Amino acid sequence: MNLIKINRRFGILTISSVFLLLLAGGFVRSTGSGMGCPDWPKCYDKLYPPTCECELPDNYQALYVEKRVKKAEKFSKLIASLGFKKEAALISNDPNLYTPEIFNTRKAWTEYINRIIGVLSGLFSLVFFITLIRIRKSISTYKFWAGIIGFVLMLFNGWLGSIVVATNLFPILITIHYLAAYAVLAFFIISLHQESNISDLNVFKKYRYFFLFFVMMSLLQVVFGTQLRHVTDEAVAQNQLYINNEVNYELMGMAFKKHWIFAILIILISLIPVFTLRKKINRKHYFMILSITLLLVVQYVSGVLNLRFNFPLIPQVSHILFAGLVFGISLYLCLSFFKCRKVE
Repeated sequence: MNLIKINRRFGILTISSVFLLLLAGGFVRSTGSGMGCPDWPKCYDKLYPPTCECELPDNYQALYVEKRVKKAEKFSKLIASLGFKKEAALISNDPNLYTPEIFNTRKAWTEYINRIIGVLSGLFSLVFFITLIRIRKSISTYKFWAGIIGFVLMLFNGWLGSIVVATNLFPILITIHYLAAYAVLAFFIISLHQESNISDLNVFKKYRYFFLFFVMMSLLQVVFGTQLRHVTDEAVAQNQLYINNEVNYELMGMAFKKHWIFAILIILISLIPVFTLRKKINRKHYFMILSITLLLVVQYVSGVLNLRFNFPLIPQVSHILFAGLVFGISLYLCLSFFKCRKVE
């Protein structure tokens, strides 16, 4: 039994499942199913969602609000003790915390499937972690610790998911939950990345810091995107995102301007290696470089469709997934340009 191969396979499965989680998470968000199961890890205290409201007690709404409030209060006390008193107060005083959830079969199963994918990703990462411990003497130190950190972040994000439910989808926690998934991706990719064999080392050296800069830009664009989504969520809730069937850009303010300008800028920057590295590097890496630009263009179009047509399902889900793919591919290329060796 080759533990190195098993470790790699389960690491790839973990990365793939995280991308699948981004897809499922986008679907959950676009369908408003985030509170389809008001408790965690079970769904209405069952291993699988009820088939109808008749299976629930008459006071189930008040019952789950009470449970949620207790858990949110514990979390608020925890972060307040760590010095985040303002954030703790925001969570405790959030009126949505006391909003009861009406049972909906479709939303319950949508959220449940999302959780099943999360459990699978956790199991994949557990096997990866166990095998990583066993092969620690056969791999480099930085790969070992990157894998350890990735596994710890996976556990943290699973726990954070329960807090997101307990606080009735508190916006700041959703953003942290989303960014933590990117951190998991980053550390697992770093742990699994293998050195690239290339013929022209000088070409790769020239573009190392370009791709490092590009990774940082793609991550910053994700942060801008989460800020814009928070603003648009509030605008939709207040029925102010559209005025006379036109997008209220003024209401979105700098959050929209930053995300929009940065989207165009990052597309233009991605074109630089597309033209300058053509026929200078191997087909695999060039295809990945080209795919980044294509993904960014499609993502831009999906963003326009989201605003124009009030966040339809497919553009909304694809916008979230493609952001993850751009980050993952960019990070892989960055590592390839830094970790490469010359072959004749």
